[in-house]
Amino acid sequence: MKILILQHVQRFLLAVASLLFVLFCIELPALIGVLDYRTVIGPYHMWWAPNVTDPELLSIHRPHARQTGEARGGDAASSYQIPPSDQTQFRWDLTYDHNGFRNKLDLKSADIVVIGDSFIEGLTVSDADLVTSQLAQLQRKVVANLGQSTYGPLQELVVFKRYGLPLQPRTVIWMFFEGNDLQDVIGYRHELQHPPSFWHAFWARCFTRSAYLAVKRLFAVPVKPPGIKRSGVFQAANGKQLTTYFMYRSKPLTQEELGALDETSVTLATVQKLCAAQGIRLIFVFVPTKFRVLHTLCQFPQESECRNWVLTDMPDRLERALASTAPGVAYLDLTPYLVEAAKTEELPYYSDDEHWTPEGHKVAAKALNVYLSSAGSP
Repeated sequence: MKILILQHVQRFLLAVASLLFVLFCIELPALIGVLDYRTVIGPYHMWWAPNVTDPELLSIHRPHARQTGEARGGDAASSYQIPPSDQTQFRWDLTYDHNGFRNKLDLKSADIVVIGDSFIEGLTVSDADLVTSQLAQLQRKVVANLGQSTYGPLQELVVFKRYGLPLQPRTVIWMFFEGNDLQDVIGYRHELQHPPSFWHAFWARCFTRSAYLAVKRLFAVPVKPPGIKRSGVFQAANGKQLTTYFMYRSKPLTQEELGALDETSVTLATVQKLCAAQGIRLIFVFVPTKFRVLHTLCQFPQESECRNWVLTDMPDRLERALASTAPGVAYLDLTPYLVEAAKTEELPYYSDDEHWTPEGHKVAAKALNVYLSSAGSP
């Protein structure tokens, strides 16, 4: 009897050891930092090209990464109850260069470099529809796309020094997104001052955690507020009414955000000095939120929080700050171009997402082309 019990115990321990060994083999890529399971499991994995950690940038796409897939619903659907009829069907096929940016070729030089965040990376549009691709056609010049989702001005400074300057451009276009770039400055500073421990970072990217959260989502009943709280009814140029959703709340800037704005202008002053030393023209471009562009063209339901939102003076404040700290930087606000497009053409934003449609990329490219052409050569 004792022998039988001992055999059962041995089999059980062997089974447990085998499972632990398999789990260890699965977790090993995450343990040594070559795989982040959040990019293959979870609600947003389809949108993420594989990343690698970076001491200055925190993370960056892997060289020559490729990401294909499809999903229904934009960023509004991740936080609010959006009717299926209002959700966009997204399909994408994203390719990246040897540095992890959305360029079809591994560029060694470029006439124009465009730096920015997800608006420039353009996860929802094809290579041909990117603002950088369209600008290249309009200008008949080589344009490098150095956009990376989640980056803010401080990370973009690293991008400029590490990847932009070696391309020896004649013009650098710096795209600043009103919705989150100031928060990105704050968040980046916090990450540098309080880097996660090795085990904390491993737990964030490991298979066990991602799998647990995926299973939990299968059985959990999502509790989301109704989308009408962030909605407005847009009157299209063809007379059709379209419900659209706004994710970036318009509110007065906090003291922390004002400090981040000052830090942004100081960052651009550093960039301007580096550009001036090499005869490069620097253009700062203000990218507005969808609410700033569409608020006068929408009617808001009684239940919508957007009825009470008030626009900030961020465009003017930024322009004044740059004029004070970096007077050589040219300034372009895309707001009037996007407003005019919304009045007369297709909606430049997805109805359930804050990002530009292919039409929005086209509007931005045309505005940049007109500005560059009217300003002349550097």
